[in-house]
Amino acid sequence: MPEHRQFLCASDPTLGWAFGCSRRGASHLRLSRPCEDAYAICSGASGAIPWIAVAIADGHGDPRHDQSRTGASLGVQAGMDELTSFHRMHVHTIPSHILRSEFKADFPRRVTRRWREYVQSDASGREIAGPETDPYVRYGSTLIASLIVADTILIGQIGDGDIVLVRPDGSIECPIPMETRLVGKETHSLSSRDAHLLWRTATLDRGDGGVLIAATDGVSDSFDTTEGGEFFTFIKSLVDRVKEFGIESVAGSMAGWLDRYSELASGDDMTIVFVSINPHETDLSRSEQEQDKDETVPGLTECW
Repeated sequence: MPEHRQFLCASDPTLGWAFGCSRRGASHLRLSRPCEDAYAICSGASGAIPWIAVAIADGHGDPRHDQSRTGASLGVQAGMDELTSFHRMHVHTIPSHILRSEFKADFPRRVTRRWREYVQSDASGREIAGPETDPYVRYGSTLIASLIVADTILIGQIGDGDIVLVRPDGSIECPIPMETRLVGKETHSLSSRDAHLLWRTATLDRGDGGVLIAATDGVSDSFDTTEGGEFFTFIKSLVDRVKEFGIESVAGSMAGWLDRYSELASGDDMTIVFVSINPHETDLSRSEQEQDKDETVPGLTECW
């Protein structure tokens, strides 16, 4: 797992590219506490079908969850392992509409079970006294995971945090509904009883593509979140800055922006993952592109 100050990047020529950044919160710095967020980004292909997978997690951090930093890292590991496993098992054998229903029915159960296996393995190698005897509670963490493949974007979430899709026309889609049954800062967790039943899932058409942004709650808590409010303005500004200044500029500035928001507002750890998704190419559009290539001046290449 990456350290909180590091960037991760991944790309696939047909699907798009992704980068992420995680920063230790201002309050954690003052209290000499570690960053309890974690994230992972990966791209690859199975049977010539490419995919991009991302996951972010936020360890709960209070005394009952004294191993939550490790729990978050194990969460993103379980998320990435199950996303890639799901791709290998299903994407070649079933049509898109069944793929989506299989994800909703299968992924929450499998990723929760895998996280618990990882926790059991880690806890068995530790002899650390803590305030809570239940090892799962000690490792408590949220998790958001997403798989971009072919014509579909698959998303799963347990606990708080945000994931939004900004379409090319500037419209914002919030695929995961807010959890209305909880009060204040309460959140569901991988360590919750019957955690596999507490997941919320969504599937989106890749369509014209867009920018998928996932963030731990330390980011949105730094803004007025009334009906999206300032948080959506921040999200749109990131997309606009990438278009205007390029990904290198935005990636180079992200750590400073997150540090400043944490210092002036939430004080919490902050993690953000940014996925630029290319439009889905139909057979017709691919045929048209092949014709365009025939008319391209030799020696020139198109870059994305």
